[in-house]
Amino acid sequence: MGSPLEREAREALSALERNGARRTILPGSGVDFASNDYLGLRDDPRVIEAAHAALSEYGLGAGAARLLRGDHAPHRALERAFAERQGAEDGLLFPTGFQANYGVLQTLASKDWTIVSDANNHASIIDGCRAAGAQVRVADHNDLSSFAKHIENEKTLVVIESVYSMSGDRAPVQAISDLCKDTGASLIVDEAHALGLLPAEGDAAIRINPCGKAFGGAGAVVTGPHAVLDVLRSRCRTFLFTTALPPMVAAGVLAAMKIADAEPDRAERALANARGIDADAVSCIVPVACRNNEDALSRQGALAERGLDVRAVRPPTVPNAMLRICAHAHHTADEIARLRHALDELAAERVS
Repeated sequence: MGSPLEREAREALSALERNGARRTILPGSGVDFASNDYLGLRDDPRVIEAAHAALSEYGLGAGAARLLRGDHAPHRALERAFAERQGAEDGLLFPTGFQANYGVLQTLASKDWTIVSDANNHASIIDGCRAAGAQVRVADHNDLSSFAKHIENEKTLVVIESVYSMSGDRAPVQAISDLCKDTGASLIVDEAHALGLLPAEGDAAIRINPCGKAFGGAGAVVTGPHAVLDVLRSRCRTFLFTTALPPMVAAGVLAAMKIADAEPDRAERALANARGIDADAVSCIVPVACRNNEDALSRQGALAERGLDVRAVRPPTVPNAMLRICAHAHHTADEIARLRHALDELAAERVS
């Protein structure tokens, strides 16, 4: 029962259960070009060791929300590390990136505020804008003139992603930051797909740092001024009314962050591998446009048959069907060449 999309989602999850090996999650196996594990840290032995030590000390879960009995040393250590890393006054850890985006916008913007949101922003940002009750204005994607038209005064929140999760393109963060300075508006930047890979740009009032991509874990640390973070601690519903992130995950993310900072060649390799797939890539995400849903699914299947796990993404997630390819630091030159050759072959078949 259910729609074709619902049935396909169930089948995909079943495939994950049947093929649980780290890099073979599609039926028939496949090199992972689908996950967001850009730096290959999710299963790094040092990350696992840090998480295991915290598991032994704190147990499986946090036990409660942070303001009850769910506050543990790894949570605070991760918050401090992010604040120091970004030169911010304070940090606040949320269980997920979705909860961070949604909760920040819902809490900080009210009906007498305006939110200016990029047209390609993540669903968590869109839902947070809707929940805030503020006037929402959607700026054309990465269009400075559109942003300038919508930004009015100091009661404006401007929210963007530094790297967009589907298209992989980068926002003109510095230029948008300058627009905000000129008007007194406040800039919020979601760093999910740049974190650990690219330097933070611009003068953002708040940065939202999801830890489930390049740092291989989960959760998100919001960084910003003490006064703003105190408001979130006391009023943000997605922080207050949920069990805290398991301490072992926070400890693992902290270990991953330290490794990423100590080994910058990981980020360099990941970005170089993306450029090996598409010379114009500016992040680890490489989109490949497809004619329609059937074409995208057909290409996904053809790549799976070649041992390459690339996923089709279709409306309503994106406006037009595409393949979303993610390059990782641990991809070998042979794996990149295999993927590039397979994509060229499939493109040629569709032209002939």
